[in-house]
Amino acid sequence: MRREHDVIIVGAGLASLAAAARLYECGVTDIGIYADSFGGTPYIAAINFVLPENPYGDSVKQYAKDMLHAGYDIGNRELVEEMAANSLNGYALLRRWGVEFAKNEDGTARLRHVSGHTWPRSLCCTTELIGVEIVKKLTDELSQKQIPVHTGYECLHVLTKDGHACGITVKNPDGNIENIYSPVVIAGWGGVGNLFGTSTYPGDIRGNTLAIAKEAGADLIDIEFLEYEPMVVMSPPGAVGEPCPTAMLGEGAYLKNSEGERFMLRVRPQGEAGSPKTLINRQIWKEVDAGKGSEHGGVWVDLRHIDREILKAYPWFFNRLMDNGVDPNRELVEVGPMAHSFSGGIMVDRHYESKVKGFYAIGEACGGIHGGCRCAGNAASQAAVSGLLCAQAAAMAVGSSDHRDPAEEDLPAVYAENKAVFEAFVPEARELAVKALGIYRHGDTLMQAKTRLEEMLGKEEMGQDTKAAQTVASIHLMVCAALRREESRGTHMRLDFPESRKEFEREFSI
Repeated sequence: MRREHDVIIVGAGLASLAAAARLYECGVTDIGIYADSFGGTPYIAAINFVLPENPYGDSVKQYAKDMLHAGYDIGNRELVEEMAANSLNGYALLRRWGVEFAKNEDGTARLRHVSGHTWPRSLCCTTELIGVEIVKKLTDELSQKQIPVHTGYECLHVLTKDGHACGITVKNPDGNIENIYSPVVIAGWGGVGNLFGTSTYPGDIRGNTLAIAKEAGADLIDIEFLEYEPMVVMSPPGAVGEPCPTAMLGEGAYLKNSEGERFMLRVRPQGEAGSPKTLINRQIWKEVDAGKGSEHGGVWVDLRHIDREILKAYPWFFNRLMDNGVDPNRELVEVGPMAHSFSGGIMVDRHYESKVKGFYAIGEACGGIHGGCRCAGNAASQAAVSGLLCAQAAAMAVGSSDHRDPAEEDLPAVYAENKAVFEAFVPEARELAVKALGIYRHGDTLMQAKTRLEEMLGKEEMGQDTKAAQTVASIHLMVCAALRREESRGTHMRLDFPESRKEFEREFSI
């Protein structure tokens, strides 16, 4: 039976749920949400909005300035300023759909100060991760309005005809391949973290989506900028991979090297609070390079002096430490950088539409906003706002489009699967990604990776496994973008060009 919708949303994270909610408010009810699972949203700890009640004198202008500065002024100014201007609208959307944020005793919003921000503007939940609250409230409300989230669906292709989106090819929960049709397709499928081995990413964000977007005809932007979460727990084994929120620095936490020195004060005399993630990453790597790191290649965060009730207000972090025998009020916690998020993605206009008519991208699927790095908590706020703005544009497109879905024989559901081919190529490609696309980048290493990836893509057997081909192609796209980026920005430290080398040496005092 042929399935059709007015709008298809690929993914079920915050961006997708926000888009669906706003589409419903705009009168669009035939919405098909298809996803493997909920992506990284259940792990969201912070979300940033500029609220009128902010006691620090925060402003839309300052928020946009912080975003551009954290992104090394690479971000699209128009997109950044529009995101900041719609910050309150994103907050209002979530509140209308039942999302509750932590409050102070006087009823005002409880604000945390996370990295990259001038002022505290990050909202949270003190009983669980705010992402859990968001998923529960939005999915429940959408379900009551007969807009369910169809989980267990993997997007394999975005279908296009004559330069216009017309649906997606999916593998359904039964393992069957089928096409689902719509003149509006919204990509909310997340980033690329699982292309890099050990990461903070959930398993349902596979990273092959760069190739899917490229196959559909979309342009990509800033895809060389992989981000690292700076304070991920590195020991004990049961807590490895749990991010220590950068908001802890705003609560008064210190970062220390093996000699007990607060090394961040050398570059930030005012203290660790609000430090950009790239700065924290660089300084941690510097301490490790100088032989002042921890056993597992990181440093330590000192939380011992922080009030226990404050620590308990981050229960996902506090409880995981305690469950694994670490009392943060009694001992230092070993932390370090780990592959985490992605600044690039599909190039979009101010309506979040790609150059392919009817094909939109939101959240971490789109690029152009974060530039070389994003402020902490901005993945969530950008997801909410991009979902809202995209939905408003898509609702108008639904009402005005005269595009017709193609006949099934025009676009057959095509997919190849051969696990032996996948295992023959993908692990090696991921190793190349880790080696070539880390913080230290060199043209020779990137070129070697590019050459090998092109050899893989040229193999006849690659056509026997679609996911393998897309995964290798996605890594190839990132490597090529990194080759073109000759200057050092964010965690892209290019060492084989004189000016970039000088910049690196100034940063690391080599």
